Order: sequence, then C-alpha cells, then structure tokens
Amino acid sequence: MTEKKKRDAPISYRPPEALREEFRARVERSGLSVSAYITQSIFESEAPRQVRRAPIEQQQVARLLSEIARLHDCLRELGRSDGVDPALLDEAVRDLHEIRAALLSALGRKP
Repeated sequence: MTEKKKRDAPISYRPPEALREEFRARVERSGLSVSAYITQSIFESEAPRQVRRAPIEQQQVARLLSEIARLHDCLRELGRSDGVDPALLDEAVRDLHEIRAALLSALGRKP
C-alpha cells in the first residue's frame, strides 16, 4: 500500500482580545478568507484566489439585477396592450437601463 502524505499542521492566529473586532471587520471588508487576508497582509502579495462566497452586497445587487430584468419584461408586455402612453413606457425602460448600468458598474462589470 502507498502511504498518504500528511499535510502540515495549520498555523493559527489568535488576535488579542482588544483587536478581535477590528481584525474581523478588516477581514470582512477585504472580501477574502481569513487565511488569504493574513497571507496578503504579511507578504504584501495578491491573494491566492478569490473569495468563495460573494459579499452580501454583491448578492443584493445580483438580486436587484434579476428584478430589473423581470420589470423590463413586464413593461415590454404592458407596451403591447392598448391605452399605454408609449413615451411614458420608453422613459420607464430608459430608467431601468440606467439603473441596470449603475448596478453592473457597482459589480465592476461593463454595462
């Protein structure tokens, strides 16, 4: 049988009690895992990989983008019915496009 190579024991860091909240806040703001944040801070290098989970703000922006798409579809359907002011409908669609562009920009994407 082949022997499995054992991993090295992890290195742990326990911040002083007075600095724990500040440490946690900095890690959260960075969007990195604790390990990646410590590595980046100590070695002043890029993190080895991106965060596995999106910060809550990005999840909220993604949800808003989904809602905007749904509203756009509803407006398009509404435009097919009689009695709707086409100028008002066009203005609403333009506003949705502006909101969408702003949200994509907030995510760092091109509109």
